[in-house]
Amino acid sequence: MTIVAGRSLEDLSTNNTLDFKTTFSMSSGRSSNVQLDPTAPLLESFRILAIQQGWKKKTDTYKSKRRAFLADAVEDGFSNMFGGNTNSLRAWQSLCQTIGVPERKEGEDVPVLTSISACQRALNGVYVNLVDLVDAGTAGTVISKKFSSQKELAGYICRTGKVFPRDRAKSNPLLRKFLIVVDGGGKRRKSKRAKPT
Repeated sequence: MTIVAGRSLEDLSTNNTLDFKTTFSMSSGRSSNVQLDPTAPLLESFRILAIQQGWKKKTDTYKSKRRAFLADAVEDGFSNMFGGNTNSLRAWQSLCQTIGVPERKEGEDVPVLTSISACQRALNGVYVNLVDLVDAGTAGTVISKKFSSQKELAGYICRTGKVFPRDRAKSNPLLRKFLIVVDGGGKRRKSKRAKPT
């Protein structure tokens, strides 16, 4: 499945159009044009697609298409917004900004996030869900849900089903830095953490 799920923050600031046409190439070989809001959360976009395609909730088809949609959308969205270069200061600064790490210490005029290691230290111990991170980046906002432990994040992922598969991060070294193992009922899953390794 190929999905164009998001735009960079620069694209959103220059093109504020709310409906655009995205072609989804489904594994069944069917293509469809879906009108989506480019700033809509990924799960809302999937809901619209599922209604159009006639996928019923709780069916195997719905579940597998949702997993594939989220994996594609997160992989594309993360790469578009933050890139994949672990040696890019701008990528780390963008992540910090979207996660809500202040660029300057309160009451001081000295920038805090002036190196990759400073960005990594700022993100240490902060965990966020990848789907939520891409949604926040696409909307140009700060992520609303942050967790202080892998266990808290894992519980959230299991409750919401906002999972990103580990094997999909192989092509993006920056994305790989943010994965955690989630054990949901005996199944091994990976998702996003803001704590770099």
